[in-house]
Amino acid sequence: MPATLPPPPTTSLAARLLNVFATPGEVFEEVRISPVNHANWLVPVLLAAIVGAISAVIIFSQPAILQQIHEQQAKMFDQSVKAGKMTQADADKAVAMAEKFSGPTVLKISGSVAAVFGSCARVFWWALVLWLLGLWFLKVKFSYLKAVEVAGLASMITILGGIVALLLTVNFGKETSPSLALAVNDFNPKNPLHLLFAAANLFSFWTIGVMSVGLARLAGVRFPRAMVLVAGYWLALQFFLISVGAVAGNLVSIK
Repeated sequence: MPATLPPPPTTSLAARLLNVFATPGEVFEEVRISPVNHANWLVPVLLAAIVGAISAVIIFSQPAILQQIHEQQAKMFDQSVKAGKMTQADADKAVAMAEKFSGPTVLKISGSVAAVFGSCARVFWWALVLWLLGLWFLKVKFSYLKAVEVAGLASMITILGGIVALLLTVNFGKETSPSLALAVNDFNPKNPLHLLFAAANLFSFWTIGVMSVGLARLAGVRFPRAMVLVAGYWLALQFFLISVGAVAGNLVSIK
């Protein structure tokens, strides 16, 4: 009878949160064979919410960021005036109203709330994606809660990416991320190419790789097979979002 390999030793939560950066395969193998541990996703969600809320407060405390937001709003209304869609008086009133609802306090609060809800939604959405990929394409059914644990631990990569993005934003004086968008001087959210550059984020690629390792472990398949599925989903999502963003931008310009 062939000798069976001993199960990997149980590690602490802190070790799992750190080891997911270097040895995600070992971390997810432990998750697979261990009882459900809600701390594996709850703690990363809380960390992501805290980092996101702090980032919102810091970013929207930067005068340069606020000035850019107000300039974009004024530019949009100026285009409407030039197109004859509204009078200058109406545009001035609209700008004043927009600035009222995009003041530092409002932006900090809304950004913090979005970070809290977004951190939770991101983990459960990724878990659903992994679970469905396993069920539909790999024909393997594993526990959804296990997928939540994997997505939660993998979100540590996203948290690190958020910290790096915050540092870059404060340093450059504009909202940016560790992506090809750094090479764009005047980023235009209506430009599909600019959106594509923004999607080419180092930490997004890292997250895809770690999520693929998690799917491979949960489904018991080879990493390349899982990688094709996860990367395929991510690429499809990015092209969909870029297309929607470009169409929405054009519609706003037409109006």
